[in-house]
Amino acid sequence: MNITCPYCYSEHVSRVMPQPSSSNSNLSSMTCAGIGATLSKSLPLPKAISPLLGGLAGVVVGGLIDGLMQPNKTIQQPIPYFHCHSCQCDFQ
Repeated sequence: MNITCPYCYSEHVSRVMPQPSSSNSNLSSMTCAGIGATLSKSLPLPKAISPLLGGLAGVVVGGLIDGLMQPNKTIQQPIPYFHCHSCQCDFQ
């Protein structure tokens, strides 16, 4: 089956499958865990417990911040389309 461009009726078309974009948060829970562990080393707690508690607190705070910044993470499927190499138009 030959696909032709509806604008110029050329057969020089190709199917384009766009890549899904991923919008990651700049402040992840793992980043917050590292920051929490680093900050907790300066607290006057025993050295064995301090980084662990700071890391756990950082994960919790990071998860809350991430949840507030991205409340609904809907994944949209990319819609494939065709591109005409003669007239440079896109169509479905």
